Amino acid sequence: MRIFACVPAAAPALLPIFRSSTQVRLLAEVFFNPPASGRELARRLGVAQPTVARELGRLADAGMVEYEQVGKAKLIHPAPTPFAGALRQIVAYAAGVPHIVRTVYENVAGIDDVFIHGSWAARFHGEAGDPPRDLDLVVVSPTHTRFSLASQRAVIEAETGLAVDQLVLEPANEQLSLLRERCVPVFGAAERSA
Repeated sequence: MRIFACVPAAAPALLPIFRSSTQVRLLAEVFFNPPASGRELARRLGVAQPTVARELGRLADAGMVEYEQVGKAKLIHPAPTPFAGALRQIVAYAAGVPHIVRTVYENVAGIDDVFIHGSWAARFHGEAGDPPRDLDLVVVSPTHTRFSLASQRAVIEAETGLAVDQLVLEPANEQLSLLRERCVPVFGAAERSA
């Protein structure tokens, strides 16, 4: 499943301490998804395999990731370092939010679409501005309410350290097309249209 589209290669506006958007997106894939090969990571990110290989080499040299040989494939894992927990939190804020949100909602029945909009999405797309203090999340569902999804919101807040403003709308809501502009799709209709 491809999550990210049209992400600039420059330093991410959400947290410009990373060398490039590719680097932070790669770390997010490693930290928030099952182990994968460099080839699979390149496919998920839509980035050339040699670029991913160079980034993985830099991350391995810095002690942030490690390789595990499984058959002919080398799977990449987060390295078990003293700073791994802190790095995971930083990566969650800078690029891991879509992964966390997808994990929380993907097995909840009755959800058609989930996407992020607002200041977090704007920074993710490289727009300058103050760091986001919250996460504006839209859940499209014909059956759920913000109350029935309160526990999912709490999990996302705990994982990301961001307050979550969760808007639950029915699929026919007229506001959806406006909210989808410059959004970060998580899954569903917004992801397919990105």
